[in-house]
Amino acid sequence: MSETTTARESAIRWGISEAAARRILAPLTPIDRDPITGAMRYNQGEADAARANRPGRGSRADLSAEAISTVRFQQLASDDAIPVTHRALWALLWEGGVRVGSALSMDVRDVAIDDHVVVQEYPKLDSDERIVPLSEQTASLLREAVGDRIDGPLIVNENGRPIGRDRAARASRTLANASIHAFRMGGQKARKSLRPPRIMFAALSTDWSGEDPTRTCQCPCAHVHSYRGREVCQGSADAALLVDVTVLSGMTGEVDDRRLRPFCPGCYEALLAQKENRKELKKLRRKLG
Repeated sequence: MSETTTARESAIRWGISEAAARRILAPLTPIDRDPITGAMRYNQGEADAARANRPGRGSRADLSAEAISTVRFQQLASDDAIPVTHRALWALLWEGGVRVGSALSMDVRDVAIDDHVVVQEYPKLDSDERIVPLSEQTASLLREAVGDRIDGPLIVNENGRPIGRDRAARASRTLANASIHAFRMGGQKARKSLRPPRIMFAALSTDWSGEDPTRTCQCPCAHVHSYRGREVCQGSADAALLVDVTVLSGMTGEVDDRRLRPFCPGCYEALLAQKENRKELKKLRRKLG
């Protein structure tokens, strides 16, 4: 006779909550009920198989999957054969400011596409930002995915119904041949940073359209580039090396523009070096009291 198990026993064995175990066991047909507690009992082999096949569950081998490369991500993001709602989701994950659960729970009203930002009302961690900047590419994908909708879930299927984590994970494996988590991991690997590094500066001119060779751009390697308005970095930009750039009004000091912008490799490496130097300096100050 095969072994049986209850939701509580399965939860203990799997190391998860009883509520999560019940969700995994819901599609299965119970064999009988425990004569003492009255709890439904399931075939243990079927229960373990259901848990192993559940996307994002089990040993979470998907989290250790190989990261999506920059070239592969750009191919997927520009592939019109893939539904734009999935490409927009992948782009949000790639840029590093949004997690899978947060992206899937967003509403259309959480996105200010023209301002290149999304708002996370309930971020997973206190360290996660509520206001997350977007690149031009991701803003464009979201604009297409949202269309003329003014409210409702941000990430939806062709029928306008919200896409859950399970379906998003299956779509990623089917359409991209990769784990849904491989996109966020790929972005982090490409930029050598958990989230895009930040830079903030005041606008040097109210006229962003002109060019003035006597001015320099605002990147760490400003001495080698000419200043041409909002491009910020004038080197040969790498689409994977995104920097969170905030431009302040030269008159009021308020935020005039914020979005993710690609930097050239030299400037990006210099920016990361500056970030590490600030960390070391902060540690030294704490040590010295």
